[in-house]
Amino acid sequence: MTLEKFTSQLNATTFWKEFTFSETRFFPRPKQQVELADGMVKIGSLAMVFQLKERAEETSDPEAERQWFRRKVLRKATDQIKDTVRYLAEHEEIRLTNEQGHEIAVKGVDLLDIKKIVVFLPGRLLPADCWETKFHVSATVGFIHIVAAHDYLGILDKLRVPDDVRLYFEYRESVLPQLREAGVVVEEPDIMVAFLSEMDLPEPGSIEKLRAFVQDLGGFDLSYILRDLQLHIVNPERSTDYYRIMEEFARVPRSIWREFKRRLVVSLEASKAGTPRRPFRFAFPQTDCTFMVASMDPDWPVTGEDGIRMRTNAVELFTRAAKYDLKTRIGVGLLISKDGDHSLLDWCLIDEPWSANAKLEDLLSTPLFGPARERVVDSYHFRGDNAEPGT
Repeated sequence: MTLEKFTSQLNATTFWKEFTFSETRFFPRPKQQVELADGMVKIGSLAMVFQLKERAEETSDPEAERQWFRRKVLRKATDQIKDTVRYLAEHEEIRLTNEQGHEIAVKGVDLLDIKKIVVFLPGRLLPADCWETKFHVSATVGFIHIVAAHDYLGILDKLRVPDDVRLYFEYRESVLPQLREAGVVVEEPDIMVAFLSEMDLPEPGSIEKLRAFVQDLGGFDLSYILRDLQLHIVNPERSTDYYRIMEEFARVPRSIWREFKRRLVVSLEASKAGTPRRPFRFAFPQTDCTFMVASMDPDWPVTGEDGIRMRTNAVELFTRAAKYDLKTRIGVGLLISKDGDHSLLDWCLIDEPWSANAKLEDLLSTPLFGPARERVVDSYHFRGDNAEPGT
């Protein structure tokens, strides 16, 4: 498998096909086709642009491998990153087709955060000083990440959640210049351990702690339901309406996924048992979003015209009420209902400024939701931590 195919599949799995672009050729002028990047991920105002360099004909000469790295990775790939940033600045929009087959207008003016990443797959005799090169600073486009292919795989394998990957590259960009200035050499696992542990700076030789990292997929993973979200959204007239819901999950860390899944599991169990239960809701202030999860009242119809209407009205009403109660601009809601041995999922997104609403005030005067309280939730766990995942 080529490095390009390898990276494309990794990105489509972690960032989902909706936000991943592996074919980025466009026509800036008639009869002039150029490639925007070797790959791109776009989530709202965030873009991650990739240049990929693979050693096709490695040699047994370490100096020749060093020259390949300098020529292809440090010069050519970084120059291509500069071209990418320039194309985005020069064109009002660039239309690209994502891995889901939908054409998306990419507008450079809307991209407030561009992560610039070079992934390389070298020959076996690449010298140590090349492996230790983890970034390049351009006078025109700033910090460019230099990441070995196996390290990029490790980053996505450990983090799994799109926003956590973004946060990792932000952390990496902040600490690597400090380490270089101090003359400290670290490996990618050292950086990962420091990020997961919220350390100020990575320390060499931290890989042992990485082995204690708990990848509690069962406690937080939502990717399996988000990949099918387009089939369950309320009012799905337009094929990309569901992108905004996926975007809200892509903009929050693992801790929020875990909190959402806890409520999803409880609501799913209540729905299967036919037990009435109050809806759940919680907010993430950083993205101004409230998440709501509810199980359908077992006495309400769920199928046929009456059932569809009831489910549609219920998920929208509960989402509006949760958003209003916690005073956020955005509300994402999930309603779970039972149809025989199957569970039905109905999603809803509301994005509008908060404003006083007498009807919602009246609705919330009854105990629709439980009491709200603020708390800090950890994203990552290591074996031996006091707080175990899922508690």
